[in-house]
Amino acid sequence: MIQTDALNHECPLTNRKMPETEVILIRHGETEWNVAQRFQGHQDSDLTEKGKFQVETLGVRFQEEELDQLYSSDLLRTRKTAEAVSRGTGRQVELDVRLREKNLGIFEGLNVPEIQKKYSDAYKAFKTGGSRYRIESGESTLDLLVRGLEFLEEIRKKHEGRKIGIVTHGGFISVILKYSLGMSQDTPTRFIIPNTSVHRIIWRKEKWVVSSMGDVFHLNGFQKS
Repeated sequence: MIQTDALNHECPLTNRKMPETEVILIRHGETEWNVAQRFQGHQDSDLTEKGKFQVETLGVRFQEEELDQLYSSDLLRTRKTAEAVSRGTGRQVELDVRLREKNLGIFEGLNVPEIQKKYSDAYKAFKTGGSRYRIESGESTLDLLVRGLEFLEEIRKKHEGRKIGIVTHGGFISVILKYSLGMSQDTPTRFIIPNTSVHRIIWRKEKWVVSSMGDVFHLNGFQKS
């Protein structure tokens, strides 16, 4: 886990600590399609037994952390993960379609060999077209970023100075982390987002700043093979 300090900053006029809005991004538990390496996107598959175990330990972890609000993607894998966080924190889950994974269009439900066989040209374009490439019947990476930032801006204003939990997907988390780190969306991803990992961003000096990444403390010593 990469971590920095401080969740408060001083007001330059009063030298008083001002509360900062913190967003905790949580990836869903392992799914059957994760294991089969099938593109999920807006489609769904259920949690594996390992995924259910990950979610259970995540819920226990969040018994030790207070949240002011809890949001989740409306897809099955995130709803089940959010239910565990809800039990741990006592916060009800509010679903929002903007927290869904990137829409992978014609690739959804397929693995790479199947995509290469059925949509050879589209797959080549997907791999080389960068963040602006929009999959047929789906979204581009920039489309995903736009709706993600729209959601963050809304909750930042609505819950100023609060701690907000968001249960979402690996692709969603990736674009938000890259944006917050000042990286281009076309930069190769050189960080991992494990199932049920916890990532934190804070609103500081008019921008989102990453305060921690890849936290799977709740799984340490308990990971099932």
